[in-house]
Amino acid sequence: MINRRRALYLLYFLLFVLLCAVIYDTYKKNQARLRYRLRTDTEPPWLPDDTCRDVERKIGIANIKTFNSDEIKAQIQYLQRCPWSVNVSTQTALRTELQACCNAGRYFLVTQENTRIGDNITYETRKDKHVEVTKKLHEIFPKTSPFLNKRIRSCAVVGSGGILLNSSCGSEIDQADYVFRFNLAPMNYSKDTGTRTNLVTANPSILRQRYAKLNEERRPFMNLVEIYESALIVMPAFSFIRNTDLSLKAFYTLEDFGSRQKVVYFHPNYLENLALFWKEKDLEVRRLSSGLMIVSAALEICNKVMLYGFWPFSEDPNGKPIPHHFYDDELPNISQHNMPDEFFFYSQMHSKGILKLKIGRCF
Repeated sequence: MINRRRALYLLYFLLFVLLCAVIYDTYKKNQARLRYRLRTDTEPPWLPDDTCRDVERKIGIANIKTFNSDEIKAQIQYLQRCPWSVNVSTQTALRTELQACCNAGRYFLVTQENTRIGDNITYETRKDKHVEVTKKLHEIFPKTSPFLNKRIRSCAVVGSGGILLNSSCGSEIDQADYVFRFNLAPMNYSKDTGTRTNLVTANPSILRQRYAKLNEERRPFMNLVEIYESALIVMPAFSFIRNTDLSLKAFYTLEDFGSRQKVVYFHPNYLENLALFWKEKDLEVRRLSSGLMIVSAALEICNKVMLYGFWPFSEDPNGKPIPHHFYDDELPNISQHNMPDEFFFYSQMHSKGILKLKIGRCF
């Protein structure tokens, strides 16, 4: 009698396991059908899960010294057809590395908290030159970093690549909790690039080339920055000696006009440490692009990082020519930066679930 009861229990258990397997298999198939339905007829279909894993593994173990641009472009196209999710453990590991070397939360910007009156700020590119922090200079620095002891839920880092044109990514970008932009990019492409800005970089060369070093063209400059709401405008005042006066002049111009925006400055020590960090990862460049600077900071201070407009090639994934920027075709300074190599790392971080790299349309 006992053996018969045990046999019956065993039979029930096996039937239960079989039922669970059938339910799980049905769930997986329904999820796959749902993913297909969520995509439009104009989109390529999702790739099978095993294909996605193979592509992710291939990029994840690749070496920057042996990977070429054509391979990067081909592989990232595949990854755009694979579901993406944050890999918390891998993301945390890289964040821990970045915090140990650079600590964006405290040192990304020059502040009154990390720089005292009487200190010397050494230039990032000239170790034999420095600026003494006077009381007047100290007063223009923010008291503390806006990112100190703070973690932002989701961040959109919006590059200026021509790949953004006709992307319809604007509404998706605007859903992020914090939006980074670059070089005072125009905001009249809202359908593709969004409307919100929390932080935007500004190269002093813009002030030289377009606004007469703010000697005569202050009002047009103010008209430009007004579109950025109350965003922080980040400038490399202490990277090159020639940048300092113009960067300070930008601060006082905004102050004189009672602007909602505020000029702040990259901390040169942060940028120097960040360059060493990526050099140890085998990124050989004369100087990091502002794109990689901001992405690196975002990886420290944001739980989820999404990249848009990062595509350093002259053709889109379908071979159609595109401008370098979504607003012009001015090429980067290749003597300073290596955008394709930086893009390799973005692709690799996407494959590992560290950040999401969006290429093409946002449907």
